[in-house]
Amino acid sequence: SVKVNSDGKRYLYSQFERLGLTYTPTEANFMLVDTGIDSRECFDQLMRRGVTVRTGDIFGPKFATSIRVSIGTQPQNEIFIKALEEIVKQ
Repeated sequence: SVKVNSDGKRYLYSQFERLGLTYTPTEANFMLVDTGIDSRECFDQLMRRGVTVRTGDIFGPKFATSIRVSIGTQPQNEIFIKALEEIVKQ
């Protein structure tokens, strides 16, 4: 579990950087990433693509464009990144 989380974290960090998104580094199995769009809109679009995240707005207005992402397995992370990329490039 520790290795899956560590590998997943490195992968997600690299993909967020590739997409030009800022994120909050983590020591847990989840992180916040600023998508640059309304977190509820991003949440809805990801859900329509079968990807579940949490909105960042629950943490206050400072995080209105952030989503809370759990680190998954490599296939899950790849599905999430593909969906997120489609959304943020719109």
